[in-house]
Amino acid sequence: MAFEVVGELSRAGGDLGEGNANVAPRLRLAHAASVPWGVLATALVMLVAAVEVERVVALVNGVPVLTSDVEVAMATGLVPRTAGESDADYRRAVVEALVQLELRWQDLEAAGAASQLRADPTAAWERAAATAGGETALAERLAAAGLEVALARSLVTRATLVEAYVARRFAPFARPTEVEVRRAWEEEFVPQLRQRGEAVPEFEAVRPTVEAILRERKLTAEVARWSAELEARGEVVRYF
Repeated sequence: MAFEVVGELSRAGGDLGEGNANVAPRLRLAHAASVPWGVLATALVMLVAAVEVERVVALVNGVPVLTSDVEVAMATGLVPRTAGESDADYRRAVVEALVQLELRWQDLEAAGAASQLRADPTAAWERAAATAGGETALAERLAAAGLEVALARSLVTRATLVEAYVARRFAPFARPTEVEVRRAWEEEFVPQLRQRGEAVPEFEAVRPTVEAILRERKLTAEVARWSAELEARGEVVRYF
């Protein structure tokens, strides 16, 4: 038997992978049959005997992102859902997050940085399980979807290592200056408070909060720039 990627034309208006005219591939397990009709007959027999295993929702430098990855990410709450977000939009957001995670993971591996990172995958797994209602509830949810806990642990570990890599690589460049913090307070936050009719506290009382917000913004911008560069250098195909 052998694995192959075959195409399936998507239909407009459906769920994930069905909203455009792209060909959404699936991984299939093909029986390597051999018949005397030659190569063409063999291919036809293999096509008829093919058994679907997984749908591929994206390819990142040749590495597939599978529906099982999406289901695991959703079950563990790795991608927060925004208020009012539809099921379809949330699923697309999860797939895109997995694409970005794979891009960053590949860069991390290429740099040989995984073994040098300070991360706590066990604590990360405990947090993910708690978010999902506890380890027992999470295990039952995964089992109901035909997924293994080991796959979920692996994804959580990978996300944790990438997060640690991002912190080590970009956090030093994400610190706002004193001028930036004060300007953001006076030109952005104070007008918002006054517009809402709320009291304006002294700058020193809110300085750590404003600084944390600006730091997070800068870090997000640096990571977005990094991901864009990785995608520009590589090849990402989305089937959603």
